[in-house]
Amino acid sequence: MTMNWDDYRYFLAIAEARSLTGAGRALGVSQPTVSRRLEAIEGRLKVRLFERTQQGYEMTPAALEIFRTIERVGDDLNDMERKLFGQDRELAGGLRITCTEVLLNAYLAPHLWRFLATHPGIALGIVSTDAQLSLSRHDADLAIRFTAQPPDTLIGRRLAKAAFGVYEQHHERAKGDQGRTEGRASLAAADWIGWHDEVYNRLFITGTFPEARIKHRVDSAFAMQAMVRQGLGVAVLPCYTADPDPGLQRILPELLTEGMPDLWLLHHPDVRQVARISLFASFVAEIVAADRDLFEGRRPCGERP
Repeated sequence: MTMNWDDYRYFLAIAEARSLTGAGRALGVSQPTVSRRLEAIEGRLKVRLFERTQQGYEMTPAALEIFRTIERVGDDLNDMERKLFGQDRELAGGLRITCTEVLLNAYLAPHLWRFLATHPGIALGIVSTDAQLSLSRHDADLAIRFTAQPPDTLIGRRLAKAAFGVYEQHHERAKGDQGRTEGRASLAAADWIGWHDEVYNRLFITGTFPEARIKHRVDSAFAMQAMVRQGLGVAVLPCYTADPDPGLQRILPELLTEGMPDLWLLHHPDVRQVARISLFASFVAEIVAADRDLFEGRRPCGERP
């Protein structure tokens, strides 16, 4: 006996969720339905596919073989889909991009709307996430991503060097006032706003300012910038979002660039000939080139992009 395509759906859902309840949620069916379906599949194959452990449903060796085969078939199908998609010459149709929410809202959004107004036949899909989506699996057509090392499997164009600065709430200084946190020496006494993730804190704060005392922690760059604007502390922020913000000012003249990620435009080799992807990639490269001084911290603070 063999598995049909619907069996594979149930099998993959259980393997990925590692629970019948989670699989049912993913499939839109009840847990008893998943349980009955699993029993039927194992009965037809005459082999046990999952062992129930404290960590959840673990695949047996037989199930692992099935899973690896499905992965290979899935990769082949994705490869075929990319190649067929790569033959598309139309300046109309779907275009799926991925970038961070901060980059989208703080910079890209007005440019995107201008692009779409010029090319109304393009249907844009945006996945705003910090996750590294797979362009090989066609999760997106283009990635506009901050990264120190883009994957070798993708075609990349480096758009700008990302610069960061230390910012505080903007305030008018009286004559002779040295500011609340002006100068590096006084930063040791400042309340810093950092990240919940210590990897980010080491990269952006304590690696350069070991004396920094992190008082507040967030998981959103928007929240961090808003807290600084309200005078709740100082923070390291990207220049392209912080310099145009009239509620902020830089504390130090020097910028943080060493070891910081660059802004890249990335796509899979198989889609390089898709007209609308090529057009959009050129458009993004042009607008960022015009604003490279903003991303690299060379534009005077307070000037809008």
